[in-house]
Amino acid sequence: MRPRRRRAAALSLTVAALAVAGCSSASSSSSSAPASAPASAGAASAAATTSPGTGAQSAAVTAAKAAVAAAETMPAAIPVTQALSSPPPKGKTVLFMQCEEVECSYEGTGMKAAAAAIGWNVKILNYQAANPATLVTALQTGLQYHPVAAFFSGVPQEAWASEQKAYAAAGAFLVDTFLPAVPTGAAIAPGRAYGADMTALGTVLADEQIADSGGAPADSLLVNVPTYPVFGPLVTAYDAVIAKDCPACRVTDVNVTLPQMLAGGLNQAVVSAAKRDSGVKYIVSTNGSFTDTLPEALKAAGLAGQVKLISGQGVSLDQQNVLNGTQLATVSSPLTLSGWQDVDIAIRLVLHQPVPAGDGDVPWVLLTKSNIGTASDSYDRPADYPAQFEKLWDVG
Repeated sequence: MRPRRRRAAALSLTVAALAVAGCSSASSSSSSAPASAPASAGAASAAATTSPGTGAQSAAVTAAKAAVAAAETMPAAIPVTQALSSPPPKGKTVLFMQCEEVECSYEGTGMKAAAAAIGWNVKILNYQAANPATLVTALQTGLQYHPVAAFFSGVPQEAWASEQKAYAAAGAFLVDTFLPAVPTGAAIAPGRAYGADMTALGTVLADEQIADSGGAPADSLLVNVPTYPVFGPLVTAYDAVIAKDCPACRVTDVNVTLPQMLAGGLNQAVVSAAKRDSGVKYIVSTNGSFTDTLPEALKAAGLAGQVKLISGQGVSLDQQNVLNGTQLATVSSPLTLSGWQDVDIAIRLVLHQPVPAGDGDVPWVLLTKSNIGTASDSYDRPADYPAQFEKLWDVG
């Protein structure tokens, strides 16, 4: 594998303008993504000017196209296939800690529907993702409902570890999803969307770029908000695929802080980076919600049609961008279906049965103009997933 040239761009907390952190082959960057492995100046120069042989390039493109085709295929079955050994007992309660983002509400909706199917209750308690102390308060409040488990997403374990002892004493579980790794210790049960899932997502974003470009060298901007550590494995996987299959491609990290994104600075950062590099052909976002309004900003900057946008999990606006041709592809967010997975986990914990690996999967689909159909914030496939879960639970 040849080293590639990598340039990093980062946003300062105190400066709204995009600051270029550095540009050199094999040098460490100020972004959260790993820098390329050390290499000699001669090797780096060769990587920047030499493309792989036609045979190798053709094989990489063929493999990328096959991976993209597989990722675009709508699933016919839910990721869980193991039936319960006995019907779930009635009257149990699960907690859903709902963040302030609209997307969080869909998971709670799914949990309520799944719980209703088995005669359980869902208690929804609100917290603010930007203020982890509110999660701790919600978890403390939740114990009065004698829950089976509490489900929430993306909050580092150190923020709520103080509640593990109390939940263990109550015989309840804490399930935190969308983290780089599964939390450990007392009262912990695994959920979904950990490193392996993010690695698969980063891989398919890179495959989509390579399949679309035909393996031709192309600069790309990789847009991320490192405040969310869950995207670290995605960044690493994307980098690895591009480095392997398109060593002459250049990647610029555009790392934006959470306060700056919330203040509307992300689009400005990406547009500024794209203007500085006339070779940028792709903008790849780790999450669709970060860049769902970017096509408008690119158009206003005179860059419409010059770059192609690919994003990780996005909602209806991202999908609509794909349908109207201002975005190449995005990835589905099966938010409501995930609520059913939560309940499946909780049932198996109550029955002291192993939680199947499928409950840890996010059954996302790569969405392009050819397969989206109707855009939806919670894009859940297969469409009959409730009936499939109910069959496993013997309640349908």
